[in-house]
Amino acid sequence: MRVLVLTKPFGALPPEELAHRLAEAGADGADLLVRDGQTVSPDMSWRLAETARALRANGLDVGLVSTDLTSADGEAERVIGHCAEAGVSRMRVGFYRYDAASDHRSALDRARRDLAGLAELAARHGVRPVLALHHGTLHPSAAHALRLLADRDDVLVHPDPGNQAKEGSENWRLTLGTLGGPDRVGCVGVKNAVWEPDGTRDGWRCRWQPLADGGVVPWPTILSGLADLGYTGPLSLHVHYPTDDPFAAVRRDLTYLRELRSDPAVAPSAR
Repeated sequence: MRVLVLTKPFGALPPEELAHRLAEAGADGADLLVRDGQTVSPDMSWRLAETARALRANGLDVGLVSTDLTSADGEAERVIGHCAEAGVSRMRVGFYRYDAASDHRSALDRARRDLAGLAELAARHGVRPVLALHHGTLHPSAAHALRLLADRDDVLVHPDPGNQAKEGSENWRLTLGTLGGPDRVGCVGVKNAVWEPDGTRDGWRCRWQPLADGGVVPWPTILSGLADLGYTGPLSLHVHYPTDDPFAAVRRDLTYLRELRSDPAVAPSAR
């Protein structure tokens, strides 16, 4: 399992600096976020090729490009086309948000149509879409994601136990079993969180926690279980918590993640 690093916390670094510092931090590759304020923005998606070259020159894989695309519009055509030109084969699509004030069936039907158009556009460019399980969306769990995907098998799914902790939790084996096994998984998001009182009566909040500090997600169990099931796809490490030095935070969390994967004392107790 290669360990990618989501580039969100690094902002708009030049491609060469981003690549050099990710390599120094010990990443296997990048989960390259295309968003305003990042190394690659939607209106400068031509920079994907330049950034991919810089990453590969530093021995890093461009295992995933993450976007906010939710429909097959002109921006999607440009970004997906530049993914293909850069040799990127998997692209995370955006989030189809849940709105409690809207009609759920109508919102789901609209999201299905939009995702279908996006998947068909991506297929024409040889790029495979990936749908993340994310809190606050129509697809926070495997079961909800499959409702959105309907009978489509051209879209992979991106489980993310940390994201799922925001709305409670879902047994990770149930997630993979519902999806049909690891072959349907395009990437696994890696982060952790903690639930804590928010200072109000009976109020609680879930906040991001450094992976190396533990949290509510049982990563020793999940990592050993993924290996048992034969998952060989990428992991994407997310540093969403506040930090003055995101590269130091990445280095620390990467070290911890690799220790979990290599420590023989962890795997037997997790099974």
